[in-house]
Amino acid sequence: MDSMANEELTAPAAAGRSLELSWLPPIGMIGLSFANFVYRLMTLGIYDFWARTEVRKRLWSAIRLNGEPLAYTGTGKELFLGFIIVFGVILLPMLLFMVAVAIAFAPGSQIVELVSLAFYVAIFLLIGVGIYRAQRYRLLRTNWRGIRGSLAGNSWNYGWTYFWTILLIPITLGWIIPWRTTKLQSMITNHAMFGDRTFSFKGDSGPLYVPFAIMWCGVCAILIAGILAIGAVMASLHSSFGPDGLTPDGQLKPEVAQMITLGVLPVIAVAYLLYLLISAWYRARTINYFAGCTHFEGAQFKGTATGAGLLWIDMTNILILMAGVLILMIFVILLISLIATAAVSLVGQPLASILGPDFRTQIAAISVPILIFILALSFTLFLPVTQARSMGYLISHLSINGPVPLDQIAQSEAAQVSTGEGLAQAFDVDAF
Repeated sequence: MDSMANEELTAPAAAGRSLELSWLPPIGMIGLSFANFVYRLMTLGIYDFWARTEVRKRLWSAIRLNGEPLAYTGTGKELFLGFIIVFGVILLPMLLFMVAVAIAFAPGSQIVELVSLAFYVAIFLLIGVGIYRAQRYRLLRTNWRGIRGSLAGNSWNYGWTYFWTILLIPITLGWIIPWRTTKLQSMITNHAMFGDRTFSFKGDSGPLYVPFAIMWCGVCAILIAGILAIGAVMASLHSSFGPDGLTPDGQLKPEVAQMITLGVLPVIAVAYLLYLLISAWYRARTINYFAGCTHFEGAQFKGTATGAGLLWIDMTNILILMAGVLILMIFVILLISLIATAAVSLVGQPLASILGPDFRTQIAAISVPILIFILALSFTLFLPVTQARSMGYLISHLSINGPVPLDQIAQSEAAQVSTGEGLAQAFDVDAF
């Protein structure tokens, strides 16, 4: 009787416990955004590795399992060293070899073309390798209750699959995309581990093809409408200017080309917004389906994302990023005005009398590259805020159903790495 009672008491523990996944919004993301931007600006972008690390630490700690946060233990130094190694050992020698071949042989020769083709093949292959290794680094630097994650498998196998499947996208008119994304997802999930236990992915791409077909038809309609709209804009401007819009050699005058560009940009923006609208439901279906295909021990993940929810996050994130650009543009304009006013007040003379009649050209030559650099960075001002909102939405719409034997999970035996994500950083294919 006692042994039977003991078995009943120990059975639930052996079966495991359920896990509750939750999101606690991180605080101070706006302040972190401004701080990261200033440090990036002061270091000409080098601080980006440390900025990413600080953002990850806050995002990871906002994810809770049974009320306890995840921890990210990576460092900016590791990301920086990984980038330096990849650039110095792989990318720089490849670029130098390309330049040497171009100098040694006549332009347009078959050898130059073959080397160029090999260069692009290597780049696309390395992008896939970089994505896989970035996932491995992040999992190795992620732990919960002291147990860390890991990613086994071969990054070159993933890179090769990433490469040859991307070649088939134009050949299949995009219809390989559901199969491709499912294949790549399974290659990562089936090798992902928490401690000494492996995740598993059980599913195929079949259920994704109906929502993909709807999205595919919508994208084709947007593409056709966009081409017609761009053609109408260009024809209208051509007819407005007539022969006066052309140079003697038949080329468009710079001001005409600028007006065409300004007319085309709204068409592209509207097309992109329509794409977000049409693709949101397919992306939601993919997220939920991949979640349902993912298992860990006796538990199964479940996703409840919606197209409307993803669309709302996308649209509001775009507005937040644009607000960052607007804020910095206003700040730069005010700063330039204050400097000019202070300079005139200090010397008591107009700038033209001090710097000469071409002072505007001199100032533009100095300030324009600086302004372009600041403007490029301005799109990343509130990026940590948008990343937190996107991750928060996904975690809030993800659950884990079923027991997990937490007490039986041992520490991962995967080898640690001293540098991280060099390829992903070099090709800018990292999500966070």
